[in-house]
Amino acid sequence: MLVRVLDICPETVAKLFAVYDESMADMRENFGDEQEMHNAYAEFLQDFVSEQTQLVLVEEVDGHWVSALRAIATSPDKWFLEAVETVPELRGKGYGKLLLKDSIAYLEHLGAKTVECIIADNNSISMKLHSACGFEPTKDAPVNCWNELEEGCILFRRNIA
Repeated sequence: MLVRVLDICPETVAKLFAVYDESMADMRENFGDEQEMHNAYAEFLQDFVSEQTQLVLVEEVDGHWVSALRAIATSPDKWFLEAVETVPELRGKGYGKLLLKDSIAYLEHLGAKTVECIIADNNSISMKLHSACGFEPTKDAPVNCWNELEEGCILFRRNIA
């Protein structure tokens, strides 16, 4: 079941940390301790979800958050996905695909006609997942939703309409 995260409380932060634990490992050295990192992440999330054009979407299965992503509207009918991730021990079970399909349906309900994301050119697993959900690699420059070029990446696009 797709869940839109709106309430940023300690439980929410802990549940998202569990999904993003692998990605968070790279950032731990920037913080004095785990609590400082959790506080900074909570502040980021609170600011992020306060904007109607920015969403945190989570796939919940049997009460557990198994996959998550962030979606940012770049125009009224175009959304950009980032931080698409599944709990490491649950990968390969179809949860990422479920998250993408449910998220695309949700964004379509909000008026999306196009959904884009950027994938590192060496991340064949993510490319396969996104391709299975209708995304196609483009020859366009891999520019993210903040207009930053991401070298070594490929811009993927899925047209809905």
